[in-house]
Amino acid sequence: MDILLGDLGLCDLGSSSMIYWLLSVFLGLLVWVNISPHDQTGAQLQDSTLSQRAIQTVRYINDINDWRYNNPSQKDGVIPDSAFGWSSLPELHNVLQADRVYVYQPDQPGLMAALLAQSRHSALVGKVAGRRLIDSFGNDMQVNVPDSISDGSLVYLN
Repeated sequence: MDILLGDLGLCDLGSSSMIYWLLSVFLGLLVWVNISPHDQTGAQLQDSTLSQRAIQTVRYINDINDWRYNNPSQKDGVIPDSAFGWSSLPELHNVLQADRVYVYQPDQPGLMAALLAQSRHSALVGKVAGRRLIDSFGNDMQVNVPDSISDGSLVYLN
């Protein structure tokens, strides 16, 4: 050990100087690998946007369920957003097929996790792959989706 420390020129340092030197190296390494504050703000904004989108998606499917309670005869088709008294997000859609509601939207990184959090980890959230609904664990949910829902879409089924 003395040979290694001697080669580094550290043998002559006192023990407290050695500790300060090691602390300096450690802090330098920490600063070097730290994420800049600008990146953290961007990540927080992205999380907030995804959370807001998930909240709106859950509200949308709840409004659809309320509407269906008052209009039980409609088993197929699209429920217009005007039926809810508010305008949904432009990329948020619904379709009824065989008395099932599919609320779908384009997926984006982190949206499924946000939707699962807002829906209390509902087993009815999945992603479309090969016209089939796949859950967050990658399991086939044994549900074929309507033709209007494209592969890669995120779906909340009811």
